[in-house]
Amino acid sequence: MSNDFIPASEAEFLTFATTFNAGISAHAALLGIPDAVVTGNTAKLAAYTAAYHTAETPNAGKLDREDRREKRADLTKGIRKIKNAYLDADPLGAVTPEILLDCGLHAKDTTRTDVPDPTEVVPFTLGNGEYLQVIVKHPARPPRYNGAVARYKVGGPAPETHKDLINSKLLTHPREILTFEDTEQGQTLYIALYWQNEKGRLGPPSPIQSHVIA
Repeated sequence: MSNDFIPASEAEFLTFATTFNAGISAHAALLGIPDAVVTGNTAKLAAYTAAYHTAETPNAGKLDREDRREKRADLTKGIRKIKNAYLDADPLGAVTPEILLDCGLHAKDTTRTDVPDPTEVVPFTLGNGEYLQVIVKHPARPPRYNGAVARYKVGGPAPETHKDLINSKLLTHPREILTFEDTEQGQTLYIALYWQNEKGRLGPPSPIQSHVIA
């Protein structure tokens, strides 16, 4: 999906970010968004809001505007990550047009027809990237597909079923890099992929693969 949903002006961005945060907060349980993710986004919104108002004061200087720019970049990154993982990927199949509107986003197009449900399993390979990176390679997405949804977990016992893969990310390129935290070094990544069409429907899961984060 396009990333041009972020408003250009500061005032419009603040309004959008506030609406987005309210939407994900209201629907977090339904969408499977962890409390820590919501709390983190709320903190980034508060930091940007404060920086925005400081930069708008008559005595604001270059450093104030730079601080606002940095806070906006951090908040934007958080918003894109949430949208990608929980709204675009829709891991629980719970996203509705009403939820998207509550988050300040346009509802998915439901007027187009003849979009077949994915039936293919996504073949993919895993490899080492740079430090704490795992490279995922899969075929180019078919026409009228959003990409491949990766569902995964890090560490702990091997998953018994695909439902144990509690994290998700929409992969839109044949070569994607997953980056992990220092605390996850040496742990095992368990991951499976699903094709997702432009209606948001998922195909069958691939077999679960594993890879040690190095």
